[in-house]
Amino acid sequence: MASAKPDSFAIAIAQPIVRTDPDHSANVSHAVTLIERAAACGADLVLFPEHSPGPFREGQNYDASKALADAAIAHHINVVWSRMEECADDLWRLVVYVVGRDGSTVFRYERTHPATVPSADTGGFVAPGSELGSFEIEGIPIGIAVCSELWIPETTRVLALRGAEIILSPAGGHFTALTKNWQVLARARAIENHCYVALTNNVYGAEQGAAMIAGPEHVLVEAGRAELAVATVDLKRARWLRDTDDSLAEPKPFDSIPGLLRARRPALYDELVSARDDDFDYDGNR
Repeated sequence: MASAKPDSFAIAIAQPIVRTDPDHSANVSHAVTLIERAAACGADLVLFPEHSPGPFREGQNYDASKALADAAIAHHINVVWSRMEECADDLWRLVVYVVGRDGSTVFRYERTHPATVPSADTGGFVAPGSELGSFEIEGIPIGIAVCSELWIPETTRVLALRGAEIILSPAGGHFTALTKNWQVLARARAIENHCYVALTNNVYGAEQGAAMIAGPEHVLVEAGRAELAVATVDLKRARWLRDTDDSLAEPKPFDSIPGLLRARRPALYDELVSARDDDFDYDGNR
C-alpha cells in the first residue's frame, strides 16, 4: 500500500552572497555551511539559486557534487543546487540537481527556456533542455521553473497539472529594477496554481534579494538580504483549494478563489500550443 502524502514540508531558501575571491569555487564551502544551517532550522529541503554553488559559467572547472552530497547525508536534508554543465552532446546547459537525504541524485533538470539575452552578451551559448522539470520526493510532487521560466505561465501551469504542489524557482540574480515584479509573479504563480512557489536568487554586492516562499493565499516568508529563510508549507491546505469549487459563502473560507485548475476549458486554448512566426529561436541563439 502506498504511504500517504505528507501534509507539510519545511523548505529553506538559500540566498547566498556570491563569493568570487579567490574564485567562484569558494561558493561550495559556503553552500555546505548554509546546508548545515538549514538542517539546524528543521528544513526538509534547501534550495540554492541558479548556477549555485556552480560552476557559474563555461570554463570554470570545479565540482561541487561530492561536497553537497556529503552534506545532504551528514545533515539528513534534501539539497537542490545547479551549475553550468557541458552535456553529453558537447553543448552547455544550466542543470539543476535534486539530491536526496541519502546523497543520491533524485532528479536532474536541464533548463528548457534559457535566457533570451543574446549569447554574445552572456559569455557563451546555453542550449535548451527538452523536458519540463517534474519529480517527486518523499511522496510530494514537485516542479522546477528556473529564473525567467517563472515569467512564462505555461511552464508552471503544466507542472501544476502534472500534480506539482511545490514549485522550486532557483534564479540567477541581478534583478535590480525587476525585483518587485519578480516577487509579484512568484505570488501569482502560487495563487493561480494553488501551490507553493519557493523563489531564490544569488545576491551580488549591495542589491536587495528577492527570495521568498509564496503560498496560494499568503506569502510565508521573504528573506530580504538574509542568506537563509525557512518556512513550512501547508500541503493539505493547497490540496483543499484545488479540490474545492468557488463559493459565495460569507465569511469566505478562503483568501484565493479555489478550484482554478478544475475551472479550465482546455478546448478553448489551442493558441497556447501553436507556434508563431516570431517565436524565439532557443537553438539558434548563438
